[in-house]
Amino acid sequence: MTRTPADSLADAAGTLLHDHDVADLLLRLTQDAMRFAGGDAAGVLVRLAAGPFEVLSATSHTATHLELYQTHRQEGPCVDVLDTHRLVAVSGPEAIVARWPAVGPAIVEAGFASVHAFPLVWQGGAFGGLNVFAASDRGLDAGTIRTTQGLADMLTLAIVQPDRLRPEDVDRRLARALDARVVVEQAKGALAHQLGIDVARAYDVLMERSVRAGTPLTHTARAVLEEAQLG
Repeated sequence: MTRTPADSLADAAGTLLHDHDVADLLLRLTQDAMRFAGGDAAGVLVRLAAGPFEVLSATSHTATHLELYQTHRQEGPCVDVLDTHRLVAVSGPEAIVARWPAVGPAIVEAGFASVHAFPLVWQGGAFGGLNVFAASDRGLDAGTIRTTQGLADMLTLAIVQPDRLRPEDVDRRLARALDARVVVEQAKGALAHQLGIDVARAYDVLMERSVRAGTPLTHTARAVLEEAQLG
């Protein structure tokens, strides 16, 4: 049976719920990202706080070498993605060499004609990059980019989350979620009263306002309650 991106994300999410080998999970996600993006090699480069770049995972010796070379020269797709926090995509040998005069020739000599680096983003900043190398010089369509970024996001969760949540942390987060739910329920009641509609329709209106304003549902609900108090 053909493995899909949904299979990869579901397996990773399930693995995170139990004791697991972090290195093994990172490698599986890196391999899946490479395959789904049509790549031939992939690696993950991270930068420790106030520290050096480090290779965290790689699908081959070649990928490891290219990631290490980026750390040595302080240049390359993963270095750029850490600076910009955005996807870095370069297709064509000439474009690769022009973009990275030191590292680019090594990428091309290794047999690659396109590079895509996806940011590992946490709390508003990028601490690493997932780098996919391909022998083909074709670019990636929007759907493939979105899927691969989703795998990069799962890599981020695999790195930052598993060993940090103690039972008391879970309790605290559940309490915050329940408090937020109370705010939403109160806002539903306020809207129903203000607009003369039932609470089911009030919930729809609340969600519509949230989408239109581009704000979280809880934030929108608090704004509704503030308006009701002022009125």
